[in-house]
Amino acid sequence: MRGGFLHSRLGDRLLDKELWRASPRSLARAWLIGFPITSIPWLPFQSVIAGVLGFTFRANLLLCIGLQYLSNPLTAVVHLPPCYFVGKMLMGSSLAQTWNEMMTRDWSSVFQHPSKLAHDLVPLYIGAVTLGAAIGIIGYFVIFAWGIRHHRRKVRSLKPKQVSANEI
Repeated sequence: MRGGFLHSRLGDRLLDKELWRASPRSLARAWLIGFPITSIPWLPFQSVIAGVLGFTFRANLLLCIGLQYLSNPLTAVVHLPPCYFVGKMLMGSSLAQTWNEMMTRDWSSVFQHPSKLAHDLVPLYIGAVTLGAAIGIIGYFVIFAWGIRHHRRKVRSLKPKQVSANEI
């Protein structure tokens, strides 16, 4: 990689170990960057955006870009309804009203009428940004705490045991 096109443009920072190795800090930053981006539906160039932000903030690039593959047509069935639900709740709809709308509505008609689609995209995007940011922040602290706990456990296991006088 040294002397190549990317190395000449980006310098030694591209080869920084923090970008490629799994440390608690870089993994937590990658989750904080990658998950909110992947939660936004129909965002073009998600991997490119995640890669550039991951590189800028020295996050683990493999996780940052890998998280973008959670957002695909197969996971949209699980991913989009909670985003829409949270978005409607944040826009002031009641819990019962939103739930009834989601359960009784004919969702196939949304794609037949562009005005309905535009009307439904606002709560969808509000919910996606909110859930993405919330889960990103929660994940950041969980991964960071797990890394600290794992490090302490590893240090304790490497620490030599002290022998008491009774055992000699």
